[in-house]
Amino acid sequence: MKRSTKVKIGASIIVAASVATAVIASGKIVEKARHVSNRHKVKKFVSDKFEGSEKLLTIVDKLSDEDLDNIMNILGKIKDGKKRVSVYGDSIKETTDDLKDKLMNLVENVID
Repeated sequence: MKRSTKVKIGASIIVAASVATAVIASGKIVEKARHVSNRHKVKKFVSDKFEGSEKLLTIVDKLSDEDLDNIMNILGKIKDGKKRVSVYGDSIKETTDDLKDKLMNLVENVID
């Protein structure tokens, strides 16, 4: 095998290893940034909902990244549930108003 071929193969291996390392490192950086963001969001939630309780903020600082992911999932499900209840609440209100109007019309017709 020629020396130039060996150099090309070696350079290709180095480039492939460098790209793989960069991809793995960037994935870890993105994951770390997501965890920092989640921690900040949970702290903001504690500050807003629990008047900035120092005990709760200390607990948030001690939570693992996995615990924070679970909390964010729970908060997301609660938010979705609130949206569904809001939609159902509007529908129930409209149905109740319609039923009330029909009942009033029926009473008026019976009285007349």
